[in-house]
Amino acid sequence: MADFRIKVDVKAVQKQLSDLSARGIKDAMAFAINATGKRCISDLQSNMKDVFDRPTPFTLKGFYFKPAKASDLTGVILSRDKAPKGTPAGKYLAPQIFGGPRPMKKFEKALASISGGQYVVPASPIALDANGNLNRGFLTQVLSRLGVMSNESKNLSEKTRRRLAKQKKNARGQASEFFVAREKGNGRPRGIFKLVGKGHVEPVLWFLPRPPSYRKRFDPEQVVQQAVDKYAPGAIEAAVRGAITKGLGR
Repeated sequence: MADFRIKVDVKAVQKQLSDLSARGIKDAMAFAINATGKRCISDLQSNMKDVFDRPTPFTLKGFYFKPAKASDLTGVILSRDKAPKGTPAGKYLAPQIFGGPRPMKKFEKALASISGGQYVVPASPIALDANGNLNRGFLTQVLSRLGVMSNESKNLSEKTRRRLAKQKKNARGQASEFFVAREKGNGRPRGIFKLVGKGHVEPVLWFLPRPPSYRKRFDPEQVVQQAVDKYAPGAIEAAVRGAITKGLGR
């Protein structure tokens, strides 16, 4: 994703600061930029809480601030584009920022062998965590029960398997309370259902042949610019005043 740079007009400020040395001015400006940058991150997080439904701590930390120095009076707000596990925030937030389809997630790729390479969306609250996202533990359970993971020892008992077969549910040969439902006629995988009681099943995940598409609803560039306009003047004034107090004059 794009980064957002925070700069100040040193020449305009310098005209009013004849009693400060050039070094003192640069130190003061770097301090002001960094103070403003921190406020930008705080405002980005506040805006995420307003725009998104219960954003995770990982999402809220999707942007970070690279501070300015006296030798380089530019502070940069960057998106986190790397994640040791899962998808980095810079990638999964992109559809919310620019609009359009989202990329396929890691677990969707893991389900490709039974979904036909389709996208996946929740069909039941039991598939969601406290933040309204697909629950990782639940997904791991589904992957394991359907034999997509190497460890199939967690599959249910022979009794459950016979009950599923008796009701003529297409479990694709898996010893599990979960099974893949298919459309009539073309046989396209429709979603994952769960046997929740005798003669009763319910969908937990739907398969979509096309990626979910999103509208633009999060504008970090606008949030940053508004924060700079709001906080930078006061930060500059405070930084200069502090520099003068500390004796960074000529």
